[in-house]
Amino acid sequence: MNFIPHTIREVNAADQPVLWDLLYEALWDPPASPRRPMSVLSHPHIAAYVQNWGSNGTDLGFLAISHEGPVAGGILSRLLLPPLQGGAFHDASTPQLGIAVFPAFQKQGIGTSLLTKYLAAASTRFPRVSLGVHPENHAAIRLYEKFGFYQFGTGHGGYLNMVKDFEPHAGPDAKQSGGSAPLPRNPGTSEGAPPVG
Repeated sequence: MNFIPHTIREVNAADQPVLWDLLYEALWDPPASPRRPMSVLSHPHIAAYVQNWGSNGTDLGFLAISHEGPVAGGILSRLLLPPLQGGAFHDASTPQLGIAVFPAFQKQGIGTSLLTKYLAAASTRFPRVSLGVHPENHAAIRLYEKFGFYQFGTGHGGYLNMVKDFEPHAGPDAKQSGGSAPLPRNPGTSEGAPPVG
């Protein structure tokens, strides 16, 4: 892996245009499949991840800026509640995470840097964070497992719903309290928790 020099800064409302690009990139499709159309971003269950960024008091995200200036990738989370609970809903206190690195900057350590920065910040604000990842995105699954994420359910389309606990006694073998079971995705949509980078 070649490491590309970059800086990381927190997302702000002025970054809204690039957040849509990151969201589309995060909606990973297997290499053998065609990319879904950009129009998927207008679906309410997808748009909910980034629309009006900063208006939700739980929004937390970071951008990686390449040394040449353009945004290389980003990591975003938001607390999503019914009826727009997202694809990797865990419970009402767990934000859902999406990460994306644009193709020209992949395999250069940016995803790892973003996840490291995000988890350090999120651990002081939330009890845990969840995400959904396509079952064929093996590189992303390995990255998430390396950072302590574990599967807690399976979403629509076979997506793996994963969670990372920040509480000291939580984990895959800990007894789950009521209300933490994943909700199924809306089967009539092409929604997917924006999971990958």
